[in-house]
Amino acid sequence: MRLNPRNRLLLALSVILFVTFTGASLLNYLMTRDSVRAEIIRKDLPLTMDNIYSELTAELMRPLLISSSMASDAFLVSWAKNGEKDMTEIIRYLAQLKDNYGFFTTFFVSTESSIYYRYNGVNKRVSQDNGHDVWFYDFLASGKEYMFDVDSDEAASNILTIFINYRVFDAEGKVLGVVGVGVKVDRVAGLVANYGLKYGRTVYLTDGQGVVQVHPETKMIEHLNIKNMEGIKQFAVEILGKNSDVHNFSFDRGDRHILLTVRYIKNLDWYLYVEQDETTDLTNARTNFLRTVVIGFVSSCGIIILTLMTINRYQAKLEAFAVSDVLTGALNRRGLEIEFTKIIAVHARSRQPFSLILLDLDGFKLVNDLKGHLAGDTLLKRVVELITQVLRPMDILARWGGDEFVVLAGSTAVEVVVVAERIREIIHSAELGGPGSLADNSRNTLSVSCGVTVYKQGDSFDDMLLRADQALYACKAKGGNCVESVLAEE
Repeated sequence: MRLNPRNRLLLALSVILFVTFTGASLLNYLMTRDSVRAEIIRKDLPLTMDNIYSELTAELMRPLLISSSMASDAFLVSWAKNGEKDMTEIIRYLAQLKDNYGFFTTFFVSTESSIYYRYNGVNKRVSQDNGHDVWFYDFLASGKEYMFDVDSDEAASNILTIFINYRVFDAEGKVLGVVGVGVKVDRVAGLVANYGLKYGRTVYLTDGQGVVQVHPETKMIEHLNIKNMEGIKQFAVEILGKNSDVHNFSFDRGDRHILLTVRYIKNLDWYLYVEQDETTDLTNARTNFLRTVVIGFVSSCGIIILTLMTINRYQAKLEAFAVSDVLTGALNRRGLEIEFTKIIAVHARSRQPFSLILLDLDGFKLVNDLKGHLAGDTLLKRVVELITQVLRPMDILARWGGDEFVVLAGSTAVEVVVVAERIREIIHSAELGGPGSLADNSRNTLSVSCGVTVYKQGDSFDDMLLRADQALYACKAKGGNCVESVLAEE
């Protein structure tokens, strides 16, 4: 598409100003971003990881130590080995531990009887046929001394719980059962969420297979695997294969650039993840960049607006001349035809009726002959002012030529006659000769004849104008100063 000279000028100004301000700002931002990124990777993330690692492992090691002491407790070993005779003893023992340490649950599952004991009574007998008991048999088969397991607590409304499972052995090394405690996931997730607020990072943990075990958003626990997470999934195999030290990664997630530090927690057999959204630490740099761009944009807009205002001022005058009558300020023929086209489009959607009034001044030639054309021009401007007073905002007035005017009114056949009568009355009663003029002054005797018609589906502008003209001839035949209508034939 070929641009006109005005648009070419505006485009050139815009490009020059935009490139100047934006280029300098972008260069400064890129340098700042690289510096901030290096600082995060070298110092911020490692320090944050160390702090979170220490606090979190301390929090999770406590239930592990309690489970360990339970597994070696002489009472528990003796009670299980001697046939689990008095259930109240084990239940009291588990309840006391729960109350003393504030755990969500404490339990013991016997390999001999398969009974699942809880702090508040016997829960059930575990079975290999029960899908919810798979954890017990998998743990025994794993050969591990202890294991962290996130699962729903079937005996407590399926609340998501971190279970710390520990094997119980007798003196001969026989496995007597599995003992342990449970901590609500919400509690640990709350700690992780607090870390996020404290350090401004996203913190979560996964097991050795990459399944999320702890996350600020609990709905992700046990349902999300890093192998399927946007951005990080490309490093999943590498992350889960590194069981020592701290490892750093960076990737894009949507429109954000993420810096990630991962550390393996050996005692838990879990991985700790600390994510940093780089854009957070780039807030100041980004703000400065945007501020500079905005200043440049505002300055550019100011220059462009001043240029545009100057151009538009002259263009508006040209456009007004094209559709307006220079003498009266009303629309001219071209403007009227444009408005008629718009009204037809509106009518096609809303079916609202509209009408046309053709007006012709009675006795205007006499004014021109007796008073001169200058007086006639003044009179025409006054007539337009009077007509405008009785028209509604949606009605359109145009000078058709000489002393003829056209009104497009959004009215029915009955309503448009009322509008025309108002026009006729205000012109007839006006003192167009001015204060103190004689009654026989040719301007005071001026009146108007109004020919009215209503739009019929399919009418063109010429169709309506022809009918209105016929009505106007009828007015003239009656001596003028009246309203006549001609409706379209059905």
